[in-house]
Amino acid sequence: MKHIFVINPKAGKTDRVEEIKKELKAFDGKIDYEVYVTKKRGDAKDFVHDYLTNYDKKETYRFYACGGDGTLHDVVNGAVGFENAQVACYASGSGNYFVKNFGNTERFKDLKTLIDGKPHKIDLLKVDDRYCINIFNYGFDGEVTFAMLRFKKWPCVSGPMAYNLAALTSLLFKMNQYLKVTVDDKVIFDGKGLLVAVANGHTYGGGFHCAPEAKVDDGLIDVCLVKKVSRFKAANLIKVYKAGEHLHNEKLKNTVVYLKGKDVVVESHKPVAFAIDGEVFRKEKVIIKMIPSCLNFVVPQE
Repeated sequence: MKHIFVINPKAGKTDRVEEIKKELKAFDGKIDYEVYVTKKRGDAKDFVHDYLTNYDKKETYRFYACGGDGTLHDVVNGAVGFENAQVACYASGSGNYFVKNFGNTERFKDLKTLIDGKPHKIDLLKVDDRYCINIFNYGFDGEVTFAMLRFKKWPCVSGPMAYNLAALTSLLFKMNQYLKVTVDDKVIFDGKGLLVAVANGHTYGGGFHCAPEAKVDDGLIDVCLVKKVSRFKAANLIKVYKAGEHLHNEKLKNTVVYLKGKDVVVESHKPVAFAIDGEVFRKEKVIIKMIPSCLNFVVPQE
């Protein structure tokens, strides 16, 4: 097996390229590996795709996304469709929320347990022409993600802190808007709403458990929609939503819609902010499809 470490020097607050290279020295002569340092946004996707296109189809290649969820997103989009590719996440970014689907994040910060790890078949979401490994969020959440990227550039602001600051400012300026959500050809909502999260995993930016029942290998999409709320109610909702308690809170039973499906369409009257694994965009209509068991994701050895 060939091990390729794709390092994003922009991930986190400090450039960890030399640090990771030094850690890898302990595996010289033990594994066949190489290092690639990304040069710009989206570079990891192109590198992985080109690598797999041009190399031996009979060999197994394991790509380690060394960074945050954005780096993992790019590596996944480069590797999807290649059966001889495996994807691992060496958690070294300011936000590594996808790996929480497998328990303790610290396991993904230990190179030896990662290298000794085994591939596990997981699902992906296809969002128009992109693949999403964790969560697609539309509406208020999309606006929060836009703002979070700005706050993360501030000195001494961590990933969770950036999310909380972004949520606060979005409460003041980016609230309810028209949303139409269709799941498996049935319209489940058509009106003013706060947000909709379409999930493969259960946790995203700032540690928010938007889809507490989601599983990355069940072949189903989890959809969580929050209807129109006042700023006061939204402020109270954030704590409950972060803890993943919104599905069983009696005060929210007429506010939160949660269900599972395989095809989802989310749309509005105008371009609305949305994020795919933390990568932000604006669009009026987005189509999301479940692609089951399509990626070999490496789970660290216990």
